[in-house]
Amino acid sequence: MAVVAESGKPEVSIITKVGALPVSIAPLLPFVGWLLGGGIFHWITPIVLFGFGIVLDHLIGEDLRNVPAEQEARYEKSLYYRLTLWLYWPLQAAVVIFSYYLITQTPMALHEQIGLALSMAIAVGFGATLGHELCHHGNRLDRVIGVNVLALCGMANFLIYHNYGHHKVVATPDDPASARFGQTFWSFTVPNIWGKFLMSWRIEAERLRQRGEGPLSPRNLMIWLTALELAWLIGLTLAFGWLAIALFALQWITPRALLSVGDYLEHYGLARRRLPSGEYEPPRAVHSWDDGHLVSSLLFTVVDRHSDHHENSGRPFQILRARPEAARLPHGYLTMVFVALVPALWRRMVDPIAIEFYERGEVVPHAVPGALPEHLREGAYVY
Repeated sequence: MAVVAESGKPEVSIITKVGALPVSIAPLLPFVGWLLGGGIFHWITPIVLFGFGIVLDHLIGEDLRNVPAEQEARYEKSLYYRLTLWLYWPLQAAVVIFSYYLITQTPMALHEQIGLALSMAIAVGFGATLGHELCHHGNRLDRVIGVNVLALCGMANFLIYHNYGHHKVVATPDDPASARFGQTFWSFTVPNIWGKFLMSWRIEAERLRQRGEGPLSPRNLMIWLTALELAWLIGLTLAFGWLAIALFALQWITPRALLSVGDYLEHYGLARRRLPSGEYEPPRAVHSWDDGHLVSSLLFTVVDRHSDHHENSGRPFQILRARPEAARLPHGYLTMVFVALVPALWRRMVDPIAIEFYERGEVVPHAVPGALPEHLREGAYVY
C-alpha cells in the first residue's frame, strides 16, 4: 500500500527524491579531510562511509516505498537524475589528481599518506555502482561517461561483461558473478574477478568472429577500453612519479573488491531452472537478493534493489521497485559487505534465510558439495 502525503498524492522514496547526489558527492570527502587540517581527517572516507554510514543505516532502517506506476514515466524522463549521475565523473577525476598531488608532492606523514590513499580509493570505488547505472542507459553520452568513471577504477570492461554477459547468464553455473551456497567470499573473489575479465574478451571475440574479423581487430572494444585505462596510468605516472603506480593499483584493487563483495551478496545460492529446450528460464525477482536500507541504497545507487534490476534491466535507478517476493538480506549493504568477509558470521546470518527461501520452491539451489541439507539436494546445481 502506497504511503500518502498531505497533498493526497502517493509519497515516493527519499531515494527517488534525491537521485544519485549522495554517491556523486562522495569524492568530495578527501577534499573535506584536507580542509579540516589533514592528519586523522585524511581517513575521512572510510570513517564516514563505513563508520557513520553503517550506524545511520541501522538507525534509519528501510525505505521500501516505490514510485506509483502512474508516475513512473515522469520520473524516468526527468533530466535531473542523469545530471546527478554526470556530476560524479569530474569530481572523481579531480579527487584522483588532487590526492596524487598531495601524496607525492607535499610533505605528509606516512599515516596521512595511507589514510588519503585509502580515502581516495574508496571514493573512486563507490563510483562502480554509479558507472553500472550509466552503462545500462541506452543514451550514448551516458554510456561514455559510465565507461570513463569505470576506467579510473581500472575496470572499463564492466560495460561488456556486465551488459552482454552477466545479464544473460546471471543465477546460473555459467556466471562467474553468481556465488554458490556454502561458498565463502574468499574462495569466490579471485575466480569472480578473473572470470569476468575473461568473459569480456570472449564476448568481444565472438562478436568480431560473427563479423568475420579476428580478436585483434581495431574494432575490438576491449583493446580500446584497456588503452583508456593505460592512458590514465601512464599520464598519472608521468605527472607524479613512480609512486603513482602503487596508488593506481590501490584504486584498481579497492573497487574490484567492493564489486566482488557486491556480486557475492546479490545472487548467493540462487539459480534459474533449465527449461526442456535447454535454455534457462528468464531472470525473475526471486533470483536476486534485495536490501531496502535507505543509507545503503543512497550510497550504492540503489543497486540493492537488485531483483527488479535483473527482471527489468532497462529500468533506471530512480524508479527501481522493492520486490517483496525477493530474498532479503538481514542488513544493509554497508553492513553486509563486512559480514561477507567473515564466513562463519555469513553462514549464521544468511544461510538460514537462503534455506527457508529454497523451501518455497521458486528457485534452484546453487551450492558447493556438502553444503545443502539432504532434502534440498535433488535438482540442485552442486559442484
